[in-house]
Amino acid sequence: KRLLSRKTVELMAADHLSDDVKARITSPFVLPGHGFGLGFMVRTQAGAAAAGTVGEYGWLGAFGTYFVIDPKEQLVIVYMGTSQGVAVFGQHRQIVKNLIIQSIID
Repeated sequence: KRLLSRKTVELMAADHLSDDVKARITSPFVLPGHGFGLGFMVRTQAGAAAAGTVGEYGWLGAFGTYFVIDPKEQLVIVYMGTSQGVAVFGQHRQIVKNLIIQSIID
């Protein structure tokens, strides 16, 4: 059963940050090439920070969990690993995402 309208999800997954605001972001949780929607990090640029598709959106959890939704690839990743330290769980997320993306056969 649909809980949110298509337009609501489009609005939530759209980048709402202006370029001048993005230039001042210092958070390690908003990656280069990404903006911010209504509750999600949104990829705005290909090739920045990590593998992925422009338009994908998701969020990073405190101890390494994360999810990403990629409408273009019809892909949803939910990663529930745990680790300590931003560098460690950032590496784990990237490895898992790269493996999944590399396994896609067109």
